[in-house]
Amino acid sequence: MHRGSLFRTDLLVVAAIAFTYFLCAAGAIAFTRLSGNVALLWIANGVLVAALLTRPATERPLHIASCFGASVAATLAVSPYAPLAPVFGVANIAEALIAWGLLARFGADARVFLSLRALAGFVAAAGVVAPLATGVISAATLALYQGANPWAVWMSWGIGHGLGALIATPIALLALAGNTYREQAASRATVTRFVVIATLMVGVTTLCFAQTRLPLLFVPILPLIAATMAFRVAGATLGVFLIAVIGAGFTVAGMGPIELIDGSHAFKLLFFQFYLAVLFLIAVPFATMIAQNQRLAVAVAASEARYRLISDHVSDVVMTLDPYGVVQFASPSMRDVTGHPPDSIIGKSPVELVHEVDRARVRDAYRRVIAEPDRVHRFEFRGQIATGGVRWFETTARAVRNQQDAVLSVVTVIREVSQRKAREADLVRQANTDPMTGVLNRRAFQDRIDQYRMDTPDRPGTLALFDLDHFKQVNDGHGHDAGDAALLHFADVLRANLRVEDVIGRLGGEEFAVLFPGLSTAAALAACERVRNSLQDARIHAGGATFTITVSVGIAPIGPDLSSDEVFRIADVALYRAKSRGRNRSELAAA
Repeated sequence: MHRGSLFRTDLLVVAAIAFTYFLCAAGAIAFTRLSGNVALLWIANGVLVAALLTRPATERPLHIASCFGASVAATLAVSPYAPLAPVFGVANIAEALIAWGLLARFGADARVFLSLRALAGFVAAAGVVAPLATGVISAATLALYQGANPWAVWMSWGIGHGLGALIATPIALLALAGNTYREQAASRATVTRFVVIATLMVGVTTLCFAQTRLPLLFVPILPLIAATMAFRVAGATLGVFLIAVIGAGFTVAGMGPIELIDGSHAFKLLFFQFYLAVLFLIAVPFATMIAQNQRLAVAVAASEARYRLISDHVSDVVMTLDPYGVVQFASPSMRDVTGHPPDSIIGKSPVELVHEVDRARVRDAYRRVIAEPDRVHRFEFRGQIATGGVRWFETTARAVRNQQDAVLSVVTVIREVSQRKAREADLVRQANTDPMTGVLNRRAFQDRIDQYRMDTPDRPGTLALFDLDHFKQVNDGHGHDAGDAALLHFADVLRANLRVEDVIGRLGGEEFAVLFPGLSTAAALAACERVRNSLQDARIHAGGATFTITVSVGIAPIGPDLSSDEVFRIADVALYRAKSRGRNRSELAAA
């Protein structure tokens, strides 16, 4: 039963559309036929185009067949060209099919009046291409039937049918497309406003076309703009339709401002068509732009509300900057993360809160964000908090562009990462540090040597290798705790007798190394002797044992013509010579 009821409903829609088509066709033939020729304003095809755009595909054959019958019936009923009814019926239906086919080809649907691009396609398809194409059929037919001028018939058909499709299709869509063009709820205030504007439109248009003394064609534009502003596409299309119906009635009857034109009746009717086309091209694109901007404003408002909701409740700092790096918005969480009130940074550059060491790097990072707007950029920096301390922050930033690909703003999300940076630093320290003595391990020391030679290839420097004398005897005689105590004591002696910039490393076992940046071998030798003398005079206590220990040193210069391995080898040769000459001494590498 449900399917049968639904089928009956569909047939009722088909019948209603066909009946409307018949009334529009008969009215156009009876009241707007030009000089015994084709109609001044053929609005019937707009009904069929709207049906093809909105109704289900299964109904389309029914609409095509029923509207063909309605066209034939209207011609038989009121046209003097009854024998040509089937031919005109074919031309009319072909026109609607061409317009619908072109619109469907370019992806248009019932929302064709909601974007300027789709509207331009509709004007081209239904207002120009389709009527001019099928006008060839009517022109040839009337030329053969009664010797009519085919050029005049073709032009009249193209203008009348094109203009009628432009005016009637959006009105039919208002009825068939549901809520697509009904932007306002039918409240009492809306209905009242509609009645007032419609009454004003009818009254002003009637007064304009009911007189022939003054050229008042511009006057109906005022209520038309009011209707467009109030009801968007619906107001624009209904307004043009009312002007078209009222104006056509007076103009065909030989009344109205059009009569002030010096020309034939056919020329005056042609000018009236031009007038209607201008009204359509003024009002409907304007309505479409208003509708587009309104939808954009709603979308922007919704996006802004979501953005504010997130930014007001997220723990990270959300900032919006203009292309020049000036803060436009800062979320309330900025106070919690940095201690700075959000308002204190508005209108300023956030670089002011960046530690001076990182400012240049942050500026460069921001320039990359602007230069590469399609990428998400991440960078870290040290920032100054309100209490004067310094913390680490991580920024995620991306540029926002307009339709012309110009950068409008940059949205950044900033979070504090001080704890993570501390953990990372601790992991690096553990990876680079000898766990017993706290000095650099062999790999880290080697890296420091390589980095020093790379960064300052022309700066002098010296490498010294230290090896504790008779260390095995300490371990064997006093135990491994005594050996550990000796290593720790020697590391303390190195730290106490060397400069802050000198780099200390443990290469393994009882062997240590020191990098003396900027020192000649003679200056390094003096430092090594200071270390050696301090060690030999010290008493080391481990458990119940007290002992002394000495160290041998090999010293080699770091030159630009030597690799790191060669420097180590030369210093090791000097160390071996110190050992072979009795230990507890420092030896320079042979020149």
